[in-house]
Amino acid sequence: MSGVDAALEHWLGDGRGGLRKGRLALFLAGAYGLFAATYLPINAFSVGRAAHTLFLPGEERLPFLPIFEYLYVLTYFLPVFLIVTIHDYAAVRRLVVAFCLTLLAAYTTYLVFPVYFERPHLDVSSLHTWLLSLEYRDKPYNHFPSLHVALSWLAVFASQVSRRSRAALGAVAVGISVSTVFVKQHYIVDVLYGFVVAWGAWQIARLISMRRA
Repeated sequence: MSGVDAALEHWLGDGRGGLRKGRLALFLAGAYGLFAATYLPINAFSVGRAAHTLFLPGEERLPFLPIFEYLYVLTYFLPVFLIVTIHDYAAVRRLVVAFCLTLLAAYTTYLVFPVYFERPHLDVSSLHTWLLSLEYRDKPYNHFPSLHVALSWLAVFASQVSRRSRAALGAVAVGISVSTVFVKQHYIVDVLYGFVVAWGAWQIARLISMRRA
């Protein structure tokens, strides 16, 4: 793995301690493709299996608010965001390790503890309801943890920005996390577990990166 790590660092590096942003974009696009290629088969595998529902007391009474889709879709712009806010290979390495650990934890949970969410009827009559209808093409499994939440927080953790900017990014991640509940894509416990997985993966990735260094 050290050879692969060195080769990737050489490929992404610009020779001055920074990153070639174009190559970083290609790398992140590949990571997104890997995510899609692994997530979708696991989701399809869960269809028809005995699954759990995870409503907390009173949670079923929370309103369905499709307007929150505008926050929900922000997660899909994370690769572009990371290209702008990551500036050295050490941050890329830690993010890659945390990303892999996050997927490992999530996929293991999906397979061992499948969760189902019955989605409400959606009347497609606006841009945000149309966008949400695209989410409905994904089977209503793979909820616990929420990867929408986990990947959003990983982006916040990995960003090399000022403290004030990080606080603003954290507020956006909170908004994305809240949106997953109001567009009825996730349970509250999915959100909490998603944050815990991301935080834990980021801390473990720091220890691994320190050892490699």
